[in-house]
Amino acid sequence: MLAALCVAGCGYGFGRGGRVFAPELRTLGVEALSNDTREAGLEKRIALAIEREFAMRGPFHIASTPDEGDLLLSGAVRQAVDRPVAFNSKDEVLTYQTVLALDLELRRRDTGALLWQAKGLRETGDFETVASVIVTTSSDFRRSTLNAEDLGAFTDIQLAESRRRETLDRMLRSLAHDVYDQIMEDF
Repeated sequence: MLAALCVAGCGYGFGRGGRVFAPELRTLGVEALSNDTREAGLEKRIALAIEREFAMRGPFHIASTPDEGDLLLSGAVRQAVDRPVAFNSKDEVLTYQTVLALDLELRRRDTGALLWQAKGLRETGDFETVASVIVTTSSDFRRSTLNAEDLGAFTDIQLAESRRRETLDRMLRSLAHDVYDQIMEDF
């Protein structure tokens, strides 16, 4: 009897959750985002990251061109800035914070109906500009392509650019993941 109760459970459970799309919606087209920033090519990198996230996780196939998708994701990159957030005693910047902000919307191509929208979607990330402030034992640094032994060979400018590029790549992956989750989970 105890086994039967365990198998039957208490009657509560988690629903499937998430957004349910009409069965005829099978492909997603990601339109070229407009770029209101000075960061050239950022709109293409964001669109590619979102396409990659949907290609990996499904359920939609990525359309060859945006015009061929049953659904169309479009929007604008509104902000891409680096702000100094940590300084040394000589007022030299040690750490910058990068901030990205987007507006996105998902529409049915056939009817133009708005299915999802996000205004001011933000992602932030920090990067160091000098080797002395990098925590080489952090999980973030260990995932990077840099080696602790090589840090001294970089100029501060080379190090800052390398760390910024890695931070931006990580931010784009996270942003694409968040966009996917918000669209598919309906929140």
